[in-house]
Amino acid sequence: MVARINTSKSISKALNYNEQKVFNGKAECILVSGFIHDLDKLNFYDKLHHFERLISLNEKTTINTLHVSLNFDSSDKINTEKLQAIANKYMEIIGFGNQPYLVYRHDY
Repeated sequence: MVARINTSKSISKALNYNEQKVFNGKAECILVSGFIHDLDKLNFYDKLHHFERLISLNEKTTINTLHVSLNFDSSDKINTEKLQAIANKYMEIIGFGNQPYLVYRHDY
C-alpha cells in the first residue's frame, strides 16, 4: 500500500473531484464517518454543507482539507468491508478518527 496525503484550503475541490468520479461511474462513496445521516441519505450538498459548517467554526484555520489516497497493488483484491476497515484504522492511526470523513473507492 502506498499512501498519498494532500492538504488544501478548499473542501469543495476535493469533494467535487470524488463526486464527479461517482457521477461518471468511476468511483463510489463507501463510507461516511461523523455525519448525522447514513450514506444513502446524503447527497453532494449535504456532504459539502456539513464540512463547510464545521470549517466555519474556526475561521483562523487556513488549511482545512486533508485528502488521503491509499493505493494498493492491482493484484490486491480488497472487498468493500475490508477497505472500510482499513480506512477507519488508517484515520485512527493518523489521529483523525474522530473527525468527519468520507471514503471513496476508485477502482473502476
